[in-house]
Amino acid sequence: MKQFGRYPIYVNHPGRWEEVRQRQLDYFKSQRDRRMVTWLTYTAKRLYEITQDVTPGPELLAYEEAVCQQLRLISTTLIGRCLLESLNHHVKVWIVPLDLLDRTDCDCGAYTFPGKPNEGGGVRIYYNPTDFNPSARRWQGADDILFHELVHAYRNGRVGYDVVNHAKPLNDDDNTEEFLALHLQNVYLACRGGTRFYRTYKKRESVSKDVAYQYFVGNAEALMAFRYWVENEPIAATVSGWMTPADSFNPWRDQPVLERMYISSESLGIPRLPPL
Repeated sequence: MKQFGRYPIYVNHPGRWEEVRQRQLDYFKSQRDRRMVTWLTYTAKRLYEITQDVTPGPELLAYEEAVCQQLRLISTTLIGRCLLESLNHHVKVWIVPLDLLDRTDCDCGAYTFPGKPNEGGGVRIYYNPTDFNPSARRWQGADDILFHELVHAYRNGRVGYDVVNHAKPLNDDDNTEEFLALHLQNVYLACRGGTRFYRTYKKRESVSKDVAYQYFVGNAEALMAFRYWVENEPIAATVSGWMTPADSFNPWRDQPVLERMYISSESLGIPRLPPL
């Protein structure tokens, strides 16, 4: 187990504890003890994933160091430091491997979910850095995927899962929480010198800044979502105030101009779009 710097982030590979759980599970299945089988299948799985293996093997050490490498890279960027500094220090964020069972259940490459009190609490990020492109690719890289999940962890820690879970649905971006995470992720990519960005959450197309901005200018819902978050989320508000570089990918900053372009192109004759 490794804590990342002074942040409430803990990287843990369960190592032999998963083997222990599987042996226990096999035993109680043979005894037809449904109560213990259920506990080991669900609660114990979440408890063991945040339990330190004091005799770490090479797989464990490699996983924890690989995750910490991505966190170190994130922390070199302005937006990465902003996100890390904004985490609720009273809520632990655990980064643990995404195993085959959880991958099948969520049908995803990585995800974030709160732990129940009897599961050790905190917020869990299920993530394997080796499942994604090397960070040097600067799109669908191990670092920008982890950054996206850290945004979800931040929101869970600050406003709670009930708020996050009731996010407003959006046509192209699943919901407002995914919209926030995706476009902060795009700003992160820009901070890393990337030139390819995610246009929408649902399709994850790789596009240039010009193509992305053309999409925003033609999408009232996206423009309203940008404004909603700038008015309601401290990190989005902070990012909207970053004026340099002036030509950087930053739709949080550029939203007023993009909104005026949309209103003009549609000949709406109104000063601004309605609230989201």
